[in-house]
Amino acid sequence: MSVPSPQEQVEFLQKVQRLLSEGQFVASYKFALLRALADLAVLKGDDSGDELELEATEIAEVFVELYWRQTKPFCGPGDPAGRVLRQNTGPQAAVVRLVEAIQPEYRGSLALLKANQEGWRRLVNEVSGVVAVMPLWKLQRVGDEVVDFLYPNVGEGRTIRLRPGVAYCLRSFYGILRNLVEGAWVNFVRGLNLQILGHGADISLFMFGAERSSLEAYRPILLEIQQDLCFYCHLPLHRTGDVDHFVPWSRYPVDLGHNFVLAHRTCNGKKRDYLAAEPHLAAWRERNDLHTHALIQFFQQEHLPHRSESSLSITRWAYTQTAQANGLVWLECEVLRHLGDGWVNLLQVA
Repeated sequence: MSVPSPQEQVEFLQKVQRLLSEGQFVASYKFALLRALADLAVLKGDDSGDELELEATEIAEVFVELYWRQTKPFCGPGDPAGRVLRQNTGPQAAVVRLVEAIQPEYRGSLALLKANQEGWRRLVNEVSGVVAVMPLWKLQRVGDEVVDFLYPNVGEGRTIRLRPGVAYCLRSFYGILRNLVEGAWVNFVRGLNLQILGHGADISLFMFGAERSSLEAYRPILLEIQQDLCFYCHLPLHRTGDVDHFVPWSRYPVDLGHNFVLAHRTCNGKKRDYLAAEPHLAAWRERNDLHTHALIQFFQQEHLPHRSESSLSITRWAYTQTAQANGLVWLECEVLRHLGDGWVNLLQVA
């Protein structure tokens, strides 16, 4: 299968825009489903243009991750005590109720829930049942017609197969699609909660931002493995510094243990949302390979999310996108340069 032509890629984006602007949304599920398809295309797909099969349970896992943060009380100007934001034009959405109900049992920690395999599987199965009935076969309905350009809209079942070229487009335009979906999702939720939020409240950070406080749990293992040195400049940290997403949160928003490094605040600030240049990539890969057992042992002991294979897939995807765009990567201080060819060998599967 060859990759989609430039014209086909433009048409794909136009159809996504049409879904977001003309589709009927009684709950936020369709936004979550679009976002889940894009996330899974990065994690499981490739750039061949081939079809990609996805199970409802895989989609449900992303749903739980997306809604987990959003089912915590939001304290707005109209409701200082805080309440869970509505995500349905009628009664609260079933997925929101399911995720909200389980939060107290795990002290609001998604990592603790995932560490309990029985509890995690039970919730995912419940959410996948909702996904298979509600948004999966309704996402591509626009008015009275079905525009099933993403996957065949067979109307039932718990498995979908993304059409040829769809996973490629979801991967290529991930940043654009994420911004489109999240912007539309924020506007939808704001409209349902105007009494709490008012017209000026910015809830995008609440709904989709990184929780910096949760990153501090990774500091002890990073300090030990990096021997109290900045990952980027190799100068002493003196037990300070920032826990940094090696592949920036802005590129792919997920907190996985193998993606974190400890860096001086100045180095982190200079790197910003750039990918790191090849010397840093080589050091990241070497660290994860050399210390894999210590990292996994710590992550499991502290109930911290980690999937080395997923981290590697995300990193390979991010560098591929930058290479194809002839983009810039960060080396040091104010030094940026184009990504060379050496990164490919650094991200081969061992």
